[in-house]
Amino acid sequence: MSREDIVAIASRLFAVFLALGVVRHLGTLIMTARTHDMFGYWAAVLALPPLLAAVLLWRYPLAVARKLLPVMKAPAAPLDARSQTALELALTAIGVWLLAQGLVAASYWATFLLHPGEALRAHPPLGPSQRADIVATLVELALGAWLVAGSRGLGRALRRLRGRPEAPASEP
Repeated sequence: MSREDIVAIASRLFAVFLALGVVRHLGTLIMTARTHDMFGYWAAVLALPPLLAAVLLWRYPLAVARKLLPVMKAPAAPLDARSQTALELALTAIGVWLLAQGLVAASYWATFLLHPGEALRAHPPLGPSQRADIVATLVELALGAWLVAGSRGLGRALRRLRGRPEAPASEP
């Protein structure tokens, strides 16, 4: 796998992340638009740029990769998809995905819990579902950080669990 292929895969993963983010909030937008007439138009306008970016990232991942990567004098050796480095890259990508989702959820809960205004006085104490969401966000952040920071050790552990011998990491 070349470095362009890896960035192209990351580009497509980010496209899925963007599209799912819009879909995730679509229900709330629709319900809010029912109570506020003009909000529906603004919600649609605000949803279009991330959806357009997702379509472009999905449709042209190699073009994005070529624009993002610096030009090299000599092409790098392709990466074997079964190598330890490929596994570490995949685990790191999953970790970044989890961190991105966790940070979004954490910003919501921080705003909800730390807001000094009337929002907290108007809401009853946190219910079991909300407390579970907070714990899930913390687990998501911890797991994402562990995957990003410790992907090398986790990759070695997975290789041992699969019964494969330690393979030397191929350096790009």
